Amino acid sequence: MSSRLLKALWFPALIVSALVVVSFLIPVWYPDFDKIMNYLKDEEGRLIAAPPFSPSEMAPLGSDRLGRNFFLVLLAGAKFTIFAALFIAFLRIVFGFIFAVFYTFVPAFVGRYIKALGESFQYIPIAIVVFAILIPLESSFQPGFLPSDEYFVIQLCVIALITVPSLGIYLGEEMKLYLNQEFIQVSRTMGAGRFNIMKMHLLPQFLRHSIVLFSEQVSQALSLMIQLGIMLMALGGLTIAEFAFTALDPSNPVYFSKTNEWGATIGMNIQLIFSNPLLVLVPLAFFAVIILCMNNISSQLRKIFIESDMPFTKVKKLRTERENPDVRISKDLFTLKH
Repeated sequence: MSSRLLKALWFPALIVSALVVVSFLIPVWYPDFDKIMNYLKDEEGRLIAAPPFSPSEMAPLGSDRLGRNFFLVLLAGAKFTIFAALFIAFLRIVFGFIFAVFYTFVPAFVGRYIKALGESFQYIPIAIVVFAILIPLESSFQPGFLPSDEYFVIQLCVIALITVPSLGIYLGEEMKLYLNQEFIQVSRTMGAGRFNIMKMHLLPQFLRHSIVLFSEQVSQALSLMIQLGIMLMALGGLTIAEFAFTALDPSNPVYFSKTNEWGATIGMNIQLIFSNPLLVLVPLAFFAVIILCMNNISSQLRKIFIESDMPFTKVKKLRTERENPDVRISKDLFTLKH
């Protein structure tokens, strides 16, 4: 592994890790970071501003609709945003592999129906499907019957599992191509069963590429969280704040999220996009930075694990070519193409 690849992988990983660490430290450094402020007063006690405060009134990015320091809120919510994306990606990989194995070994006529059904869902926006499934739970969350942490986990599971069929079908098609390799056919001729083939050949090949797949799925999960935030489907749920403006105008309540994940901050401030665009653009910029880092990590992992020039990989490749001169294993197997 070249030092250049390590440096290219180290920098985006450091950015993501630093955001997570700082996110845990914000409540320690600033215990009142999420305190609601109805007004700002000067030294003489006179009211000088109402939320959302401008960057000059509350550095460095101003405040949200509740008068909370927007920069600190975003940093505090980074851990929930990043961990949610990691958890969603992990569930997709695990259940996607299980679905792919089932799809690979089912009878051909059953596989055709599964594939046709899965391909039809590719043209339906996933955010709308997730919203339709989760919106009934809002009736349990809003009155307090469903705790925020449980609602948060349920949302993550639904978001992950709803995309498992499409990912599983894609992986299943790649598995079928891999199982058509000549050395797999030789193993079958020598008496290897499905379990042995999966254990000795399919699983190692998948695990090697799953690291790249995982980073790609993280980026897709972050993108989906943006869409859900715009649709006011915040992870952990939105709660009506006890705010001065809410008492004055009950028909226009002010919402907030206990997790402060970035999709939630977009949802609660989307109404102010014309008057105060920073409240929407800044969370989108944070999303863009994390997605850029994950895409960079995915690109470097692809070079390391799939297109690697490590000596032992070359030796293994030469040995395989000597033993099976007609065998050519595709580097693109189990790797999503953009």
